[in-house]
Amino acid sequence: MKQVKLSIQEGAKYLYTKLGEVVTAIQHVATVKGLPMWEVECAIGSGTRRRMIVPARSLMPLPAVA
Repeated sequence: MKQVKLSIQEGAKYLYTKLGEVVTAIQHVATVKGLPMWEVECAIGSGTRRRMIVPARSLMPLPAVA
């Protein structure tokens, strides 16, 4: 099986495909079964933030706004 290299950058915003929410990548925390896991942060309501550990393959870069 060929590994796909994803270039996730700390502090960048991504779409978390499983929830459909925009998240901010905090840091790479582990590799589980060959998959890189990232700590991300998403906003809930007004000012409240939640941190989650998610696989890198479920993060999609947001399209550039022109």
